[in-house]
Amino acid sequence: MKSIKKIEYLLRDINIIRKKYEEREANEDNFNLFTILRKDSDERYLHSRFISSLLDFRGPHKLGSTFLSLFLNVIGSKFEYDEGNIDICPNNSVRSEYKNIDIYLINKLKQQAVIIENKIYSGDSNHEEEGQLERYYGTLIEEDKIPRDNIEVYYLTLDGHGPSDDSVSTLNKFPELKDKVQCISYSLEILDWLKKCVKESYNKPSLRESIIQYTKLIENMTNNDTTIDERIELINIIGNNDDNLQSAKMLIDNFRHIQWHTLYNFWKELGEELQRQGYNIFQTIQNDEIDLLVHGGPIQRKTNLYLIITTNKKLPIYISAEYEDWLFWGIYKNEGSEKIPEIYENTIEELINKNSEYQKEGDWICWKYLSCNEDEQIVCSNFSREGTFKLIAPKHRSKIIECIVSEINQFVIELENIVAKSN
Repeated sequence: MKSIKKIEYLLRDINIIRKKYEEREANEDNFNLFTILRKDSDERYLHSRFISSLLDFRGPHKLGSTFLSLFLNVIGSKFEYDEGNIDICPNNSVRSEYKNIDIYLINKLKQQAVIIENKIYSGDSNHEEEGQLERYYGTLIEEDKIPRDNIEVYYLTLDGHGPSDDSVSTLNKFPELKDKVQCISYSLEILDWLKKCVKESYNKPSLRESIIQYTKLIENMTNNDTTIDERIELINIIGNNDDNLQSAKMLIDNFRHIQWHTLYNFWKELGEELQRQGYNIFQTIQNDEIDLLVHGGPIQRKTNLYLIITTNKKLPIYISAEYEDWLFWGIYKNEGSEKIPEIYENTIEELINKNSEYQKEGDWICWKYLSCNEDEQIVCSNFSREGTFKLIAPKHRSKIIECIVSEINQFVIELENIVAKSN
């Protein structure tokens, strides 16, 4: 009990620092055009577009290949180029992707290519017949005739984690691909590159300010936005005495266990509330699945969680927490999944057409992300996200559970109304 009391004192002192800097930040100029125009998670239209616009030597920055050269140096690329023989997609003139590749560099003369797959929170878009990176890599080899040894593949994420096994080896057609993929991150390589770009833009105020604003966005998304002064004060508090040192160590040592119990409580309480609302639990989240997600190694952690419920008319509804993706729910149709009653086959399609909130993709015949503020979105594998971290608090868990149940109830009511009108 004394240890818990010491932690309370430590957190009280840290709270004082946090509030001081929050007050200071509230009075600072935090205007950021990027977050006003786009969601910070918009991989395609925000991040890939901005990065490729800097890489594009024909772009409006008027600095030629300066940023491109810096980028290739930061990531350790062997890609060779001169401005007459390189194409970059997307670019300032053609803003569409090349064959769905997020960022693509090609030197047609030397038959060299670079693939950059950009992931913020979403997982890989794999199919049964082939994985995502497998598909891109195969396209360059088979359609564009780029030699395998001349293709570099980079997987860009916030924290530098790797792609799913299925993304590189569903068919195992290209056994070398798994070792060829190089993982880079926003938190290291991109921030390093952006800071170098700022230095090169010293005499271009508009460009420099744009890069600075984008850098601040990335620092915020990767938890690199604390100031040096804040960090020094935190170090001073923790190192002030042995009690604080031991209390900080206790928090660090137990945080994985806190994550486990938080996820366990969330899924348990969600299932209980759904049962109170009249739904049947078809498949629960198992403890060993949470074990893998929280305590597993780099590969084992890539676990997807699915809570499956059924309505009183046997309609299966999946509540899904796929690795590195936001929490979402919907109707899934696959050979191994619960059968969807025939009365709902056309009804679901009609509902999707009526309500733009619902989407359709692959085997998900109807799905939607949880409707809440972006800072409340839940990624079960990532407790550095504010929305996931807040699940530790019972009050916030209840709020999110209420939101999920309310949305599913509304969906079922809309569906039943369409069925009733068609009969």
